[in-house]
Order: sequence, then C-alpha cells, then structure tokens
Amino acid sequence: MLPPPIVEDAVMQEKRTEEYGRCATVLDVDFQVPGAAAIFDQALTNGLAAIVACTWLGEENEERRNGQRRLKPASQLLQVIADKCEEARPGVHRLSDDEDESAVDVDVATLKDALEHTQRVRHARGTGALEERHIAALLALDSHSCLRQVSEEKREADWVRNEIQDRYEQQRAQDYLELIGEEEADRRIALAADHGPAHPDDLISGVGLTDCPVCGRETLTVAGLDDFGAGYGPGTCLVCSYVRSPAAAHDLAVKHMLARHQDD
Repeated sequence: MLPPPIVEDAVMQEKRTEEYGRCATVLDVDFQVPGAAAIFDQALTNGLAAIVACTWLGEENEERRNGQRRLKPASQLLQVIADKCEEARPGVHRLSDDEDESAVDVDVATLKDALEHTQRVRHARGTGALEERHIAALLALDSHSCLRQVSEEKREADWVRNEIQDRYEQQRAQDYLELIGEEEADRRIALAADHGPAHPDDLISGVGLTDCPVCGRETLTVAGLDDFGAGYGPGTCLVCSYVRSPAAAHDLAVKHMLARHQDD
C-alpha cells in the first residue's frame, strides 16, 4: 500500500532540508571544493523546493503531459518566489515566514546569476566560478523556519572536513588517471587481478577488490571493513591511486544502510 500523500510530502520535505543543509555547509567551509557547481545546484534546488512547498504547497511541482508531477528546476522555483513576493530592494524579494512571523530576503538576482555560472560548468558550455556573494545568498535561505540546517550541520564539523578532504582526494586521483593514460590504466587492471594481501592477517573476509569511484574499475583493494559490514571499507585503488579513508568508507556505509532501511 502506498503511503498517503501528506506522509509522503512530509518525508520528502525532510529529505530536502537535510540535503540543503549538508551541501550548503560544505560550500560554507570551502566553496572551491571539487564539484562545487553540482553541490551548489543540489543545495539550491532542495532549499528552494522546501521553502516553496512550505509556503505554497503544490507550486514546487509542474504537471507533465502524462499527468505526472515533476519538481521544478531551481530557476523556476526562484521565479515562483519573484512572482509572489514583493521586492525589498532591486533583485531581492521578501518572503514572509508565517511560522515565526518574520521575513526572509531571497536574493533572486544573485542566485540566478549563480545558476548561470554552475550550468556553464556542469553542461560543458564554458567556465564559471562561484563567488562569495553566491554562497552568501544560498546560506541566507537557511533563515527560513523550514530549513535552519546549516548551524546544525556545522556541529558535525568532522563530517564536513572529511567530505571536503575526500572530494580533493578524488580530484587528485582523477588528475593522476589522466596523467598515466588509458593504456597504462588497462595494464594496471591486469596486475590488480593478481593482487593479494602480503600477509594472511591482512585478509578481509568476503571482500576482495571493489569498484573505485574515480576510475570506475574494480581495482580498489580494501584494507578493512566499515562498522556495518556493508563492504565499504577503506582502501587504495591500484589503477588511479585513489585512497578511500575510513571516514569516507563509514559515510558510504551509512548512506547504504539508510537506503536499505527506506526500501524496507
């Protein structure tokens, strides 16, 4: 039996606020982190969807020809706010927050400019770098009562630091992969097939080589198991040299367990 729409919407709202908080906090710490454009878009879309759904339920979606609902992209969500809220000053629209009788200033102009930058990067149409003003406009959304996630996420300082470090590590491994070339990478795949622990004590029960998130090859040798036994242990890729830390492995395992719990 499918859950009733109200329950489904509440669950979706919770996911949106959490995703906004995680992504916005990473950018608050380092907005030049590898993959910043995608992180920004993810944070903005989830944050705007949560705000619009909270204020004008249903306006966050658009009807498709087949009758199905689809979430509006960030640019359209910004336009909803621009159309429904008066300007507090040029480009900035004031949104009433009924829950605590306050107002949130949404810098629509700056956020649209940020989207222009991120879309050029994400769709290979040129270069575009996020600026501090873009991040400030993104973080300003957190003052709305339906979000208020960034301060909470900042308490998880270790998670934020580990997430950023892993993104830089993946970028380093990607650069190294491009340096050695495909021919050398393929040669290393053959060597990886013969790889084994140097000492019997290093054997990990039930875990051999696993997929590497950087080069996409089954060449990441695992040096341990995560706390849940989900198979996301720390290790090193024998092709691109990516090193997955224990913290990164733990985060992947947590996401795996949460996804499995939701499926159940």
